[in-house]
Amino acid sequence: MKINELMAGPNDMDHMIERVAVVAGICNQMGTKPLMYRQVKGIFNNSYKFVVKVTPEENREAHGNKVNPAQQSVIQQLGIKNPVWATLEPHAGTRGPFGENNIMIPVGNYEIHHSSEVQDLGRKDDVDQFVDTYKTGWPDPEHGDNEIMVDCNTYYLINVGDFVSKYAGKKAKAIVDKSSYSDWQNLNTEMLKAKFGTYKDVAWYLANPVTNYLNWYNETQKKKSAAMRASMRKAA
Repeated sequence: MKINELMAGPNDMDHMIERVAVVAGICNQMGTKPLMYRQVKGIFNNSYKFVVKVTPEENREAHGNKVNPAQQSVIQQLGIKNPVWATLEPHAGTRGPFGENNIMIPVGNYEIHHSSEVQDLGRKDDVDQFVDTYKTGWPDPEHGDNEIMVDCNTYYLINVGDFVSKYAGKKAKAIVDKSSYSDWQNLNTEMLKAKFGTYKDVAWYLANPVTNYLNWYNETQKKKSAAMRASMRKAA
């Protein structure tokens, strides 16, 4: 199924700081639930890609029906309107075959569907026979890399690479292997899961080292801009 989604980055650094605070609050409310990960292409590559708000198209059209009609049949039988795919197992790199690696934070009245029998719904031609194996609610961490379908109207993405290598502090930087030749294989996923196992873990880092860094950076840039404007006025 091909999906089209509206991806909105922050307008500026002040907006990004505000958004990080909002997401930190949501993550704190989600508590000890295990993190969901989602690879995404098409996010505008700038300094504000760290936290992106995504709005799926309601009742969006499925374009893959001719290739795998069973997939759409299962989605309809489960009553899912806005399917978004995720997994509890992070990809081995900051980027993967489906785009950049992100932590997914669903918002509002979302519903999660999962099956221990289905790793990838889109690759099963006989998936109809597994409809009864789907459960609703958060899966256990042991669900592994089997996909999760999240039916939601809005969600946030936290860029994993930026989170651990730029904003979450010195110890988190070790999670990314900078000597790796491939950004598909540059994450120590065991260290990632040990340090950021739950949404509550992420909430603390967003509210503290991430926010502290962003505030420092924002103030530094504003001072530089003010000094440059003052210098230009003197030169004029």
